[in-house]
Parts: sequence; C-alpha cells; structure tokens
Amino acid sequence: MVESSVDLVTKKVDCCSAGCVAFTADRVTLTACDKCSAPRYRSDGKPHKQVTYWPLLPWLRMMLVDAKIGAGMVKAIQEAREAAASNPVEDLRDWFDAATSCKLVELGYFSSNTSIALSISTDCFQAWKQRGFKGWPIIATILNVDPSSRVQAMSQLILEVTPGPGQPTDLDSFLHSIAEELKALPAGVSGIDLAGYTEPQTVHAFVIHFTTDMPGGDKLLNAIGGNSENSGRFRLFRGVWYKRRYYYPPYAPDDPTPSKRPRSDVSGDSTPRRTVASISASVARVETARQEGRSKTAVSTLADKEGFKG
Repeated sequence: MVESSVDLVTKKVDCCSAGCVAFTADRVTLTACDKCSAPRYRSDGKPHKQVTYWPLLPWLRMMLVDAKIGAGMVKAIQEAREAAASNPVEDLRDWFDAATSCKLVELGYFSSNTSIALSISTDCFQAWKQRGFKGWPIIATILNVDPSSRVQAMSQLILEVTPGPGQPTDLDSFLHSIAEELKALPAGVSGIDLAGYTEPQTVHAFVIHFTTDMPGGDKLLNAIGGNSENSGRFRLFRGVWYKRRYYYPPYAPDDPTPSKRPRSDVSGDSTPRRTVASISASVARVETARQEGRSKTAVSTLADKEGFKG
C-alpha cells in the first residue's frame, strides 16, 4: 500500500522467520534466532525473512516542499515558540500549549521555525482471525500539520510493520532503525527545500511523545501490567493479594475506620510518584536477582513487587 502511494527510500532488515526478533544491535552477527533457534539464512545464503523500514526523512522532505503543507508546518512551530514565551498560557489550543512542549522550547529544542514536532505510536493488530496473524505498525504523526488534517493519512506516516505471523518476542529489536534516525534528526539535517524559503534550510525534528495503549506500553516498558503488586506506571499503588489476584481497594480491608485512613489518593501528592530513577532501580533489582541465579519463582515474585520484568 505504501509503495503504491509514493516513491520512498526503503531499508531492509533481516529478521527471524517466525517474527521473534530483528537482527539488529547485539544480534547483527547472529546466524540464528536466539529466541526460537530458527536459522537466519536459507541454503542459498539469502535471509529467510526481512522487515521493511521506510525512513522518516523522505516523508518529511515531500511534505516540507509542498506550498500548503510546508508553510503550515512552519507556522505551527512559530506559534509553539510564541506560546512558550507567554507561558503560562490562558487557554489550551493545541499540543504546543502543553507544559511539556513549553518546557522543551525553553530548553532550546525548537530554536527555529524550521523544526518539526513528532508523535510516535504503535499498537498490535490481528488480521485474518482464523490464521492469527499479528503485527505491530510503528507510525509517526506530524504534529506541525493543521489539526483538521493531522489525523488523515498524509500525516500518519508508516515507518515499519513487524512481519508476524506472531507477536515479536523482542519489540525493541524492530525499533532500532527508527531510533537511529530519531537520534540523528534533532542534530539537524541541512539542505532541505522548504516552501516559502528561497534557500535550503536546516531542519530539526523532535519526538514530543510516544503513545500506545496500556498492553502495548507494558510490552515496550517490559512492565508487568495490572497483575502485579505495584501495577501503576506513574505512582506506587500497592495491591492487596486475594485469591490469586491483586486488588486495589481505596481503604485497607482490615481498617475499622476506613474513612480516616485511605490507602491512596490520586488527587494529591500523598501517593509516591515513580521517577526515572525509581523505575531504573526497580529494573536493576530484578536484573540483579536474575544474574545472581535466583530461581524463576523468586525472580517472578520480585518482578511482581517492582512492577517490571527487567
């Protein structure tokens, strides 16, 4: 569908024939999948399967040179920079009025009107239910585009779709090609033709947020999800174990005066927040237990307590 719509550069990456992993990063030199042991190459030396990656920059070049789209993208960043200068804003109009965006502008991430704001999203889909084919499309949304067309196909750029037939065992391995480009774009790409400018410009692109649904986010974060003692990603909500499940009652079940001692309060700051440091520490504790050779049951119990598998 993508190839029939536009003429884009593509990048092929070897992957497991069962769709477990992509042979990127530490797996570049492997000759077999380290998850299912499927061979990487056929008898003729060619890979069994490859996943296609459509680089983001060619998409952006076509949009920026368009007289209508490119000019609108420049105007959106100009408004974002003006909104940051007048922070706090009186009303919310668009993504650039949010606290995160304003803070990024203050830190110099959008230093010119030729910058681009991106949102990356992914989720699993199942096609042909009887066959059970599953894939993960990774999509970039250009936030600079006017809201009326932002959700249309022109602004929803497909970067990659995992090859299936099942869910990838290591989704991170399929994100490496995307991550490499997203790491280079903030530094700036020169020589970009931009509508409204007589000379080629340097364009910077920044990811504002990465969105998924709850199960998808758990898979990306390697989080346990709802069935753990501390299932909250942002705050510590300690559950109560009852009949093989954790429950999160607002008051302690054994408290004779529940109205005086709530277990948690989502509207205040009494419930501790998770931070980058605390999440990293939780992951480190699980990984340390695994590396020390503790039993699977012990590691699993610790992961339930911390909320992350490792």
